[in-house]
Amino acid sequence: MNGWIWFFITLIGVAISLTGLLLGAWWVTFLAGFVVGVFIRRGRVAVPAGALAGLMSWGIGLAILQVYFGLAAAASSLAAIMGFTGQPAISLVLTCLVGLLLGLTGAWLASALRGLLVPAPR
Repeated sequence: MNGWIWFFITLIGVAISLTGLLLGAWWVTFLAGFVVGVFIRRGRVAVPAGALAGLMSWGIGLAILQVYFGLAAAASSLAAIMGFTGQPAISLVLTCLVGLLLGLTGAWLASALRGLLVPAPR
């Protein structure tokens, strides 16, 4: 039963993060990870779920941008600026890594605050 609840909480985190991304608020991914960390009580599950929510939302966001605008030129330019000429996939992977880290840190912060603020059961 808990697995399905964790799955739906992670999907809610993806929806929150993706909505923020499409509205131009990239930092909402951190808040979505925080929400995931608040509602999933086990830190061992909450942190990977927050990271997954961030990764999925930024990946889906990049896919949506690719469909509407095409990312090849921008990804190639960014890769060339970073010194990876001819390898535009690196900039896309690093962009997804940013989403993963934002979701992970939000969920980690929520889990850590719960450990400080909520007394352990006896």
